[in-house]
Amino acid sequence: MRIALVAGTLGQGGAEKQLVYIARALQDGGVQVRVYCLTRCEYYEHALAEIGLEPVWVGRFAAPPLRMLALAAALRRFRPDIVQSAHFYTNLYVALVAPLVGAIGIGAARNDVVHEVEYNGRWGRWLLRAPSALIVNSYAARDNAEALGRTRDAVHVLPNVIDLAAFDAAGQPTPRRTNDPLVVMGVGTFVRQKRFDIFLRVLAAARAQGASVRGVLAGDGPERAALENLAASLGLGSDAIAFVGRRNDIPVLMRTADVFMLTSDHEGFPNVVLEAMAASLPVLCTAAGDARVIVDQGATGYVTVLGDATGLTEHLVALSRSVDERRRLGEAGRRRVETEYAYASLAARLAVIHGAVERAQDRNARAPIPV
Repeated sequence: MRIALVAGTLGQGGAEKQLVYIARALQDGGVQVRVYCLTRCEYYEHALAEIGLEPVWVGRFAAPPLRMLALAAALRRFRPDIVQSAHFYTNLYVALVAPLVGAIGIGAARNDVVHEVEYNGRWGRWLLRAPSALIVNSYAARDNAEALGRTRDAVHVLPNVIDLAAFDAAGQPTPRRTNDPLVVMGVGTFVRQKRFDIFLRVLAAARAQGASVRGVLAGDGPERAALENLAASLGLGSDAIAFVGRRNDIPVLMRTADVFMLTSDHEGFPNVVLEAMAASLPVLCTAAGDARVIVDQGATGYVTVLGDATGLTEHLVALSRSVDERRRLGEAGRRRVETEYAYASLAARLAVIHGAVERAQDRNARAPIPV
């Protein structure tokens, strides 16, 4: 089996991290793997090179038609059985080039599909429908893809996973601690989707109710200045909120927190929730994408409806007053990650999906042509 993975970027993001996991799992399973990318010299390029999968750069030209020709030429030399996209916006590359090299093309969706279609404008529907099959990382995305015209049997759910051994090793230098005031953490790119404005309002409301809490936000983005201004207007000074910027040491940071909070309006499968649960943190979140699937209500954390600052505040205040409750939720979250989202399960899940896609392709090839 030869599988080519096609990525638009290898930058620091959840989709790219999962790409590295997928490439490694396939390689460990005896599959010949190559990674092709439209950009170069980015965050996860080194991680792939370390496992002998130096990415092949096919983005020398800016024009998409020329990039497709470069990808086709590279794939002809590799002769893959499957060409699999890592990003929604590379789906059309995969769908057009895979047949040229006699391979099956599989697309990807890493958010909730609806917003990916919207973000890509007039190309959105083509990116959704062009590949013969689609791998998504959430059940929310599968349902949305079906609502937008894909048949359910052509959409395969591959939940995100986490390499617990690597995560634990990365966090080991920092001893686990309980803080006073309690530290509630948020991580992500500072864009509208993530609704860090709600994070700040919840923090301010909890403090106004007498809760001893402070916040830490790790990340950066176009809304940073607006968020800093909002924090100031809410009376959140440096003792109440820390903007620590984009960080490469999230496992370390999470070992210094007490609670994790996700306030997004929409997600596919929020990778950062897995990291928080791996760090034994109780999770407070909105029901964005599969966050409501990952977090077991009342067992590993609490899920509220989208935009529900009041509900999140109530849960945060309650958790700030009970170390035992935080410990109970955090330990249950860690066990859930170990049993349901560990990296060790990835190779088998990929094999099942690739087998199903190949069988569907064979059935379609044998189907009689209507007269």
